[in-house]
Amino acid sequence: MFLKRYIPIGIVAFFGSLTLFGWFIENESIESFVNDDATQWYDIIASFAIFLGALNLLKLQFLKVAKRQSGWQYSVVAISSFFFAFTIGFFMKGAFFVGEDVYFTQKAAEQAILVSGSSEAVRAVEWGAHISAEGGLFKWMFDSIFTPLSATMFALLAFYVASASYRAFRARNFEATLLLLAGIIIMLGRVPIGSLITPWMIMYLLVFVGTIFMSTYFKDRKLIFGSFVLGLLGVTVLGMSMDWNPTEPAIFFLPSLQEWVYTVPNLAGARAIMIGIGLGIIVTSLRYIFGLEKSYIGDQ
Repeated sequence: MFLKRYIPIGIVAFFGSLTLFGWFIENESIESFVNDDATQWYDIIASFAIFLGALNLLKLQFLKVAKRQSGWQYSVVAISSFFFAFTIGFFMKGAFFVGEDVYFTQKAAEQAILVSGSSEAVRAVEWGAHISAEGGLFKWMFDSIFTPLSATMFALLAFYVASASYRAFRARNFEATLLLLAGIIIMLGRVPIGSLITPWMIMYLLVFVGTIFMSTYFKDRKLIFGSFVLGLLGVTVLGMSMDWNPTEPAIFFLPSLQEWVYTVPNLAGARAIMIGIGLGIIVTSLRYIFGLEKSYIGDQ
């Protein structure tokens, strides 16, 4: 019990405290541990976690194929793709150069030399560099298979985002209405058509919308009609005085307005979220340091 319970807690508490207080102690050895050693140990542990995750993925996919569960055909594709990428990443360089030309195998490169009668020698890239060599097999796989599939996946996600936005942007209350307006401004302001919508069109639209809202609270038709006409005249006079500038007033120009929404209210909300995440990290770290969190040793 002692070895399995208290020693792991003591190790986590010691190194957690050392890493935490290392940011507040001016000592070269401690700073070197925090900036270099701790980071390298994190990378090593993360690498093992990735390895275990890959094994778990294969285990689940193999079980799905063995039991012929629903969608097992996709599991076959996933397993085949995994071993294909694993093989060309760890066992095949896939990048052999003859002059400026690159070939996937050394045999193909040598054959090209024989055909062309060139005096060039076959140059193979170093291990590690082969995964990023332009024209190499792994780079070809990444650019020609993985990247298009990723783009397709995100393109399909756009429909789910649109569906979720439709449900979230319903103007049920004041907050949802603000979210709806901000979403419309951001979406229109970030596409080319947004720059074609002049501020004067927005102002005329606001006059119409304002008149509709007035009609729900006031029943005097003369008052509503008079307000509508005055609004139209006011926008027209202001536009004529500004020579119908297509980008002014900037507050009604969608590209400028969306930039303000993105950099002011959105940034303020994002910073608040990051502060909350930071406080959560601090609390979780302290729970680990003081031994209150024991999930890593199997306790719930």
